Amino acid sequence: MKLPALTIAASILLTSGCAGFKANDLPTVSNASYSVQNEKPVKVFSTWQARAGSNVPKGHFDSAIRSSGCCEIVDSAEQADVIVNGVVVVEGTPGAGILGMISGFTFGVIPAWATQDLSLRVTATESEQQHRYTLSDSATLVIWLPMLLVMPFRDNPLNIEQEVTQNTYRTLVARMKNDGLLSN
Repeated sequence: MKLPALTIAASILLTSGCAGFKANDLPTVSNASYSVQNEKPVKVFSTWQARAGSNVPKGHFDSAIRSSGCCEIVDSAEQADVIVNGVVVVEGTPGAGILGMISGFTFGVIPAWATQDLSLRVTATESEQQHRYTLSDSATLVIWLPMLLVMPFRDNPLNIEQEVTQNTYRTLVARMKNDGLLSN
């Protein structure tokens, strides 16, 4: 009776050797550094393109711009004070799923990792002025038995990718704010 319970407990412990790491290519943006208080909101229109196989991330930019408190998202360029044209490239580790399966089959003895690189190339236009921004950051998820010791001291590895994405778009908004595009 004790052997099956011990086997199940050991399996659960062995399969949880997972940790996520941010590359920290961009500093973490605080709410105060990208929030803007305007009497009248700046009207922003954005279009985004993604490389084949990637999702168009308009929602990430809209979320970041709304949480800054500065702007109103409009439906056409004619209504906008600022027009944002962006290209996003999201690249992942090829074959990461196969590596993950091999690591899972060996209960984490054989390591696996997956890295997601996020790059933004953005042009923001206000009147006749154009501002160009290039940002990139990445996150790595590691599955390996020794990560069992690291995991309690790290954030949830499943949230790292989302945190890096949010921080990249917040950094874009903060840079636009510093260039005076988001204030009246």
